[in-house]
Amino acid sequence: MAPDTIHHLLLVAFGCSNHAMVSRTRGFGLMPGQPKVLEFVAKNEGCLQRDIARACAMDRATVTGVLARMEGTGLIERHPREGDRRALEVRLTDDGRIAAERVARCGSEVDELACAGMTSDEREALRALLARVIANFEREGERRA
Repeated sequence: MAPDTIHHLLLVAFGCSNHAMVSRTRGFGLMPGQPKVLEFVAKNEGCLQRDIARACAMDRATVTGVLARMEGTGLIERHPREGDRRALEVRLTDDGRIAAERVARCGSEVDELACAGMTSDEREALRALLARVIANFEREGERRA
């Protein structure tokens, strides 16, 4: 039987959720890391690489590689920010928007799988508790970005 410590349960839950998303999104050509970047950029058009790294819990070097692959496959474009040409804004292409919509549908499927049998109050409680866990780690500076 698996340990029931919080950190172990979080690791297992992440692994299961990640596997479910990767198995769904790989079918339309996305590599690991790309779905969460697409989701974030879709809601934050014109964001910077550091924003993506922070929000997606990825280090900046990993984000650089993920964005380069996404740009190469026509999902995103990077443009210099007005007033600071060193800062590159990330925007979805039309293909990127289509992929982001597909990722959102996959995310809904994974959410339904994860929360099967839970009431709406239990789902909201879980969401709030996970948000608090993330905030605790952020406060302690334990996120990679």
